[in-house]
Amino acid sequence: GTELEAMFNGVAPTAAVRLLNHLCLFPQVFTLPTQLQDLLGEGFGGPCVECMAAAEQLFKAVDTELSVDSRRLFLLAALLLPLRSMQYNFKANKQQPASAHVIRESLKWRVKEAEGVAQLHGQVSQLAEVHNGLAGIAAAEAPPEQLRLHLGRCIRQLKAQWKLGVLLAPLLKLPAATPLGIEPGTAAAGDSPQQSPQVVEARASSSSKDSAQQEQLLQQQVDEVRSLFAAAAGFELEGCWQWKPLLDGKQLINLLNVPKGPKLGQMTAAVMDWQLAHPQGSKEDCLVHVKACYERQAQS
Repeated sequence: GTELEAMFNGVAPTAAVRLLNHLCLFPQVFTLPTQLQDLLGEGFGGPCVECMAAAEQLFKAVDTELSVDSRRLFLLAALLLPLRSMQYNFKANKQQPASAHVIRESLKWRVKEAEGVAQLHGQVSQLAEVHNGLAGIAAAEAPPEQLRLHLGRCIRQLKAQWKLGVLLAPLLKLPAATPLGIEPGTAAAGDSPQQSPQVVEARASSSSKDSAQQEQLLQQQVDEVRSLFAAAAGFELEGCWQWKPLLDGKQLINLLNVPKGPKLGQMTAAVMDWQLAHPQGSKEDCLVHVKACYERQAQS
């Protein structure tokens, strides 16, 4: 794990991982849970390396600043992106992502990295949906409130690593990023089902031959990243992951007589949703909104 961490932190991380794959060592280094090994065989390294290569290229093109730890987490999340839909039985009646096994049991890396990759994989399709929503708005139109809320929720889920999710989102369109190990028709929104890692690797390799097409694709990815960054800034949401609620649980109990339990959780979430939609809103306006929400729930 230490040697691999140094490779990821080095000047040519993708080249190093590509060499491992070329030497047929990828399945031994990034070992899957036993119950998933027969499903994917040993050819899953190809699409994983292609995603990592695209991520490194995009990171350099966007020229955004990341710490060493954040850069390593981003490249790791990109490398394991084709595995994002795969789960395995971790304990009795309990599943966890295949990526968690690779990171914790095979690489022997930290829990926070396994959790970070899982969070990024969980939000990346949501960020792609936000970009699609932005792209569908004419220049003269005001973005709908729901779009601002959607982006704010993603940022709060990813916290300080939200920019990594934005960088990861454009990669979903790559053939190599097609989720491995799921049946056709069960892919998540924004994903397309996949039959074998060999098929994906062949598609990724053939598509890489056209350099002009690759440059155009890279520019589209850069534009998508910049669009989401600009939206976060324009919506005043860049730091929303650090916001405190205008009304906390104790205040909601005192002001609205909300009982402790699920309803209090719902009202607390409604407070933050209102803040995301109205970054400059006042505590008084928030209270009016939440009170109306609570009264509607009580009547239904």
